[in-house]
Amino acid sequence: MNLIYALAGGIGTFVVLISLAWILSRRLRIVRELSFALTLASVAAGLYVFLLISGETAGPVYQALQWMVVLLVVVVVVKIVGLYFFQVLLPTRGVRLPSLLPKVAFATAYMLVIVPTLRAAFPDLKLGALLATGAVTSLVLGLALQPILGNFFAGLVISLERPFRINDWILFGDVEARVVSITWRTTHLRTRDNDDLVVPNSEIAGEKILNYFLPHPLHMERIYVGAHYRTPPYKVKQAMTTAAGRVSAVLDKPSVSVYLHEFGESSITYELRAWIEDIAEKPRIANELRSAIWEEFRRAGITIPFPIRTLEIEPRVGHLEISKSDGPRRVKGELRPTGSLVVIEGADEGRRIELGASSMTLGRSNDCSVMLAEPLASSRHFSVSWVEGSGYELADLDSQNGTEVNGNRTSKCMLADMDRITVGDTVLVFEAHE
Repeated sequence: MNLIYALAGGIGTFVVLISLAWILSRRLRIVRELSFALTLASVAAGLYVFLLISGETAGPVYQALQWMVVLLVVVVVVKIVGLYFFQVLLPTRGVRLPSLLPKVAFATAYMLVIVPTLRAAFPDLKLGALLATGAVTSLVLGLALQPILGNFFAGLVISLERPFRINDWILFGDVEARVVSITWRTTHLRTRDNDDLVVPNSEIAGEKILNYFLPHPLHMERIYVGAHYRTPPYKVKQAMTTAAGRVSAVLDKPSVSVYLHEFGESSITYELRAWIEDIAEKPRIANELRSAIWEEFRRAGITIPFPIRTLEIEPRVGHLEISKSDGPRRVKGELRPTGSLVVIEGADEGRRIELGASSMTLGRSNDCSVMLAEPLASSRHFSVSWVEGSGYELADLDSQNGTEVNGNRTSKCMLADMDRITVGDTVLVFEAHE
């Protein structure tokens, strides 16, 4: 009867203490950190109550209590040293370890402590047979738990190699998600829809992972837009660059760049490359970029064409003729004086100068028809005049640094559509209006 009371007292003590530890662990972090030590203390307290009620002062239970007390002291010391090392010493030196690595280190230390303390408490215990039985049991369990062990070791490799970290944005398969936790068995990803994707560690370790946060969190966003063939590329590039500058989330450095991507069947495809800092806002920023491009194209008169087929009908002879220079059109035997100069590089970039029938001089002087901000331009640098029956003629006005047309220095020449005029660091494009 006394044995029954002792068993009830020992088990009751253990249950009460372990329940109290579980309740406190939900509120106090230090209790969660010492959960293994508190479990040992609850077992030791239960054994002590059992011995106190039963009156035994020797025997296997008393030896087990002694072993439990020694093990508890060693475990507490190991835990305190480990907490100081992992949570105080390493963080102050700027070293951040994955959460799984300290857990594995503590578990390994506990296993190394249990065997010598068990041998000291039970000198007559045959550990050889126990270890042999444990080896066979471990083999059987290893085969049965192969998927779980594979996930465990994959999680350990991920923690050591660190291909991604907590809060990193990654591309896993076709899913973009943020890493929220890495456990001993699974990795938890938070998708853009705020759903939790749980992936076994062995699966994520065997897949190709694109980490948007390595080597740094800056990300290049690419926007592809088609424009009509009749629109000059520099005009499209200017419009797309201006549109990107209106989006606050786009970084100034690295700067925005626009490339002519390909010649399609119905349009020329352009690629806008803009740098953003927060990959989590990628859909919103891409939406703002596309909206700004559409508005800027509307202002600049740039058409985003539908897939089209162009049918060209040969005009009747004598009714309409196109000049060989593809410049101003000849209508009923006459050329109309219409064209413009567009500054695509230099201090006046984006400026449009409309040309008419009268002569126009360009330079740094206030007396010029058009004043240029180019510091290398002369006071009166060059002029553009309408020549009846031929088109527009450019003439250099004995400038100090000269005038280049399509890379060739010239004193006088006839302008053709899309000719590039260079004055110092300023580049102007001649557009012959239809």
